[in-house]
Amino acid sequence: MPFDDIVGNARVKNILRKSLLRGRLPGSLLFYGPKGVGKSEMALIFAKALNCLQKEDDSCERCSLCVAVNKNIFPDVIRINAEKDIIKIDQIRLIRKAAYLKPMTGKKRVFIIEEAEKMNDEASNSLLKVLEEPPMFSHIILTTDNFFSILPTIRSRCQTLKFAPVSRSDIRNALIEKGIEEGRAKTISLLVRGSLKQALDFDWDEAEDVRKNAFNMFSSFVKGGKTANIFKKYSRMQKKSFEENFNPALEMISSFCRDVIVMKLGGSDRFLINLDYKNKLSKLEKIMGLKETIDFLEVIEESLHLFKRNAHRKAIMNYMTINLMERENV
Repeated sequence: MPFDDIVGNARVKNILRKSLLRGRLPGSLLFYGPKGVGKSEMALIFAKALNCLQKEDDSCERCSLCVAVNKNIFPDVIRINAEKDIIKIDQIRLIRKAAYLKPMTGKKRVFIIEEAEKMNDEASNSLLKVLEEPPMFSHIILTTDNFFSILPTIRSRCQTLKFAPVSRSDIRNALIEKGIEEGRAKTISLLVRGSLKQALDFDWDEAEDVRKNAFNMFSSFVKGGKTANIFKKYSRMQKKSFEENFNPALEMISSFCRDVIVMKLGGSDRFLINLDYKNKLSKLEKIMGLKETIDFLEVIEESLHLFKRNAHRKAIMNYMTINLMERENV
C-alpha cells in the first residue's frame, strides 16, 4: 500500500512526502487522531519509503525491501504493540539497544510504537532517554488516539502530525469502490464518525437497526413526545448498549432533519440522504415548519459537537432535554 491508497488526510501525506524528498527527516514522529483513520498504515508506508529501493517519496510495493516489510520479515522495521493492554519497559529497552546500531539490511531502522498511550510510566521514561539523545540511523514513530495521554516531555521531542476523521464523501466513495451499493454506503458513512476501518468492517443489518430506531426517535420528537420518555423508550430498543449507539443515532437524526429541509425547499430527490425513507419523511415534513426543523437540527448538531469534545452522554442528554423541552413548550 503506497501513500495514495490511504483515504483522507492529504495534508499529512504531503508533509511526509516532502520530508522524504528533501531529506529532512525527523528522528521521532507522533501520529495522533481518532481510531480507524490510517495512522498505523501511514506509519508503515513511511517506514517502507525510508528504505524503498525504487522511490524517494513513497513505497513502490515491488522492491525486495517493501515486500519484506509487508511480510513482516524485514529486520530494520520493528513494530511495538501492547501486551495485555500495556507496553512495558522491556519492549522499550529493545528500542534503546537497537536504535543506536546501524541498520542490518536497509537504509534506516524504524520503530513503530502503536497505541503509545498504553506505555506504562517506566516505558515512557525509558523512551524519553532515547528521544533526548536521538540515534543517527533510526526513526521512532508513535501512534495514539489520545494526544494528551502521552507525556508532554515526549510530545515536545516529536514532530506531531494530527490525523483528521475521514470525510463522509471519502468514506462513501471508498465503500462504493468496494462494491457496496451507493445508498448503503451513504448510510454507513454517517454512522462511523470518520473511521474508514469501522466503515469497511460495518455490519449492514446493524446499520439498518440503528437507522430504524433513530427514525422512531426522530418521529417521536416531531410529534411532541417528552424527551425523557423518548430516551427511555429508545434505550430499551437497543441491541447494543445505549452508550454505543446513541451517537450514531444522533448522526442519523441529523440526516433525517436535512432530508426534511431538502423536501421543504423543493430539492431534488438526488439530494436526499435517506431516499428509501422518503414516504415516511414526507408525513413528518407536513408536521414540521422550516424554522422549526432548522432549530431542531441545530440542537442535534450541537449535541454531536459535544460528543466530539468527549462530553459525557448524560450531559448531552441534559442539553437535548433542556433545548428540546423549550421547543415542546413553544
